[in-house]
Amino acid sequence: MHRFASTFLTKRLATLAVAVATLSLATIAVAQTERSRIGDAFLSPDALATIVVSVSDTMASPAAELYPTEVADAWCEQNFGIAARDINQIQVIVGNPGPNGPLGGAVISFNADFDAKRLNPQMVDTQQPIDVDGNTAYEIAAMPGMVMYAKDPRTVLVASENYLTVMLGAESEKSTGPLARMAATIPQAGNLTVMTLIEPMRPMINGLVQMQSEQIPDPFRGFTRIPDLIDAVVMRVDIGDPEEEMKLVMVAGDEAKADECLDTMKQGMQAGQEMLLAQMTQGLNSDDPVGAATSQYMQRLSDHYIGMMTPRKDGLRLTIKAKASQGMAVQGVLVGLLLPAVQAARESARRMSSANNLKQIGLAIHNYHSAYRKLPQNITSEDGKPLLSWRVAILPFVDQLDLYREFKLDEPWDSPHNIKLMDKMPALLTHPGIPTAAGTTVYQRPTGKAFMFANSELRFRDVTDGLSNTIMVVESVGQDAVQWTKPTDIQLDIEQPVDALEDGTRQGFHVLLADGAVVYLVNTIDPATFKAMLTRAGQEVVDF
Repeated sequence: MHRFASTFLTKRLATLAVAVATLSLATIAVAQTERSRIGDAFLSPDALATIVVSVSDTMASPAAELYPTEVADAWCEQNFGIAARDINQIQVIVGNPGPNGPLGGAVISFNADFDAKRLNPQMVDTQQPIDVDGNTAYEIAAMPGMVMYAKDPRTVLVASENYLTVMLGAESEKSTGPLARMAATIPQAGNLTVMTLIEPMRPMINGLVQMQSEQIPDPFRGFTRIPDLIDAVVMRVDIGDPEEEMKLVMVAGDEAKADECLDTMKQGMQAGQEMLLAQMTQGLNSDDPVGAATSQYMQRLSDHYIGMMTPRKDGLRLTIKAKASQGMAVQGVLVGLLLPAVQAARESARRMSSANNLKQIGLAIHNYHSAYRKLPQNITSEDGKPLLSWRVAILPFVDQLDLYREFKLDEPWDSPHNIKLMDKMPALLTHPGIPTAAGTTVYQRPTGKAFMFANSELRFRDVTDGLSNTIMVVESVGQDAVQWTKPTDIQLDIEQPVDALEDGTRQGFHVLLADGAVVYLVNTIDPATFKAMLTRAGQEVVDF
């Protein structure tokens, strides 16, 4: 059995898998006629992505007839002194991440002159202009750290101070960055255009992929190769084009990579289709004519949309197109096809979050042991009566010293004073995937003869079976959750310890080992192995 790795990435990986497909539903065709280009203005050499939204054209389109355009107009008039339909275009630029996170800004162009004096002072402070490298800018009150600069009466830039300078420099010096070069060749058309470079982010993406590769379902593991194969993605949406409303173009590094990416996406879609069909046809009677016909229809429908969503390869480019009349249906089918992957990703994300909770609890227990030369126990009265849980005792070691000081340690957990603190349960005691009553937790110590916490003065050196082989904390099922301040923990039968941790809805559970590691155990674990992991001095050989 593998140790459960930290999980920030399954989320990311599944998001990448879903994003590649989801973007395919939100894209537009490029007409063959000559059009103006998006252009490279304001795109710095380190720019990674840009999003261009044509506002006035979108609002004037017959396809936007039912959009709440009057609401958009009123809101913009109230806050910016100009109607939304007078905004020609908004271009968002995303730069390379810095020490404080991603950098970026936006360029807003207008069809009418823009008057900064009409701005809502609660949005932008125009009374106290600031100087940004010789340019007069205004701080945006609603977005701390961001400033607004009017380049001319019809062009406004919004960015952080340092990135404003970068954007202006790119505009004046004509940036030669890869995104700028690509934007200089892309026609400006439709309502939305998104361009992003994968190549500069590849090391970061691959690092995250490597961390979480074992948590990705086997049928979708091939998607982890996509960041190595694709250098850039261009997506367009044109709500006014009934034939090709959506278009997605992925640009591979070379033809061999384009071929591999196409094969990977085909295999992933086929796997998703098979999993979806298995779920949708479950329970249908193939001997019944209606049931058999329903299965055939589902197969035919999924085949049609798989064919439509499968990319067409042309040299280095992989293109996915969709008609407006099919857009909603494509979205529904696509979501269905990817549902198994999405569900697996969500479950993995919940596991990651819970594992991180347990890791923090484990670190707190170790720090407590370092401070007091013993493991944390329930807080007791002078005559040994349990008053408060060990979870209260470790509060100072999980950055909750102020909360710890609010407790009256000589009173029981349900005293008139202490009971009021139940609602202040730290977030790390909340399981992200198990619904429980307010103030209760599933993170409990297994109690029972020969288990980890049978001795009130237990120290790590007393765990003779080895810290990496002995369980300190488990995830109980939701129905067995306990009030977090109550000195109560889960009772396990030493002969059948797994029984109390099964509820018929989950395949396994996390445990926190005495060395601070977190392991995910499946319900089918050998009871003898689990028993050996629970005992601290049983002298058993543990192999998990």
